[in-house]
Amino acid sequence: MQSLKQRCSTLAAAVLGVALTASLVGCGSSVPEATNKDYMVAVSRPNHLNVIDAETLEPVNRCELPAHPAPGTIVMSPDSQIAYTLIGSFGEIYGIDIESCEVVFSANQSQGNERVRSMGAIAISPDGSEIYTHQNPTVMMSDHYKVQDTRVAVFNTADGLDAKAVRTFPAPRQVTIIKTGDDGTLYLGGPDVYAMDVNSGEYTTSIVSRNLDDPQYSPRDVLTVWPIGDTSNEFIRMFSVVKFNGESGDMDNASFHWGYERIDLTTGDPTDTIFGPLEVVLFSGQTRPNHPDQMWAVLSHLKQFDVPSQTEVRSITLDHTYYCINFSTDGDTIYLSGALDDIVAYDANTLEKLGNITLGGDMSMATPRVINRSVITSKL
Repeated sequence: MQSLKQRCSTLAAAVLGVALTASLVGCGSSVPEATNKDYMVAVSRPNHLNVIDAETLEPVNRCELPAHPAPGTIVMSPDSQIAYTLIGSFGEIYGIDIESCEVVFSANQSQGNERVRSMGAIAISPDGSEIYTHQNPTVMMSDHYKVQDTRVAVFNTADGLDAKAVRTFPAPRQVTIIKTGDDGTLYLGGPDVYAMDVNSGEYTTSIVSRNLDDPQYSPRDVLTVWPIGDTSNEFIRMFSVVKFNGESGDMDNASFHWGYERIDLTTGDPTDTIFGPLEVVLFSGQTRPNHPDQMWAVLSHLKQFDVPSQTEVRSITLDHTYYCINFSTDGDTIYLSGALDDIVAYDANTLEKLGNITLGGDMSMATPRVINRSVITSKL
């Protein structure tokens, strides 16, 4: 057994340790600084890639883009270091290190007299090794054009500058957005929503949209060039639809609704549902991270909908139109961007305006990304 003297010595040492720990905590010495935080990456005119601290809305870096900024659709490498941007008037891809601004990847989709354009249709494999685009090729003759079959092109990111497609597959027309699931499946948003195997090129229909034949509803109308939903790990696009509450086609007894078509990119599960009444035009929307029953959408208004009850919960009128909506990774902050030159932030719980940042040039139809990564030392 320990002697009284030994026990007292042990107790004294423990008390001293606790006191020293408390003292260090009070001085801040033992509390590590945050190693990760949210940033936004956004393209703006005339030719800038902006890196923004999403919490303070302060710029931390600005890189010059080597081509025209449209459309400004971005996908990020898995480590959130490289921004792969679809720019060059919808035809070129550049991979840019968001800290050094070095161009580490480039691909001109047009070759020879074949001009290739992609809408907002760029995606990256889960491991970051491949870039995918949906291509709309046209052969440019001296006195006429020859429209070619649409396709999906695959690029290896390791090929660096002046990369060429290593695989191409026939694909449906009118595809405007694409995203990859966690298992590598490529989802394409066109007349319907398709799921493609990027190794074989085989694809199936995940969600029937335009081709849905339901006499209680009109054909769906979809507008989307913004492959958003990263912070909820979803492929999502909105549709508007008329519901015939009497006979099919009877507009006197019809109601107008918003709905969404969604793929859970973690599980691959598809969902399509009405989420609220159509009262104003909206451009983009996504579910709130950690709150899948909340659907938020934007254009001249910011609106929250309750999906199970298909009702509008809250709405505010904005200073001007914003095309694109994003959330912080914890789902507590909403970011609105696109159209003009500013990004505005709102508290998702109170709808208090938290601030905004002006980029000095409009974003037009750009798709900014919210990322969570290690702290970036400001270069500005």
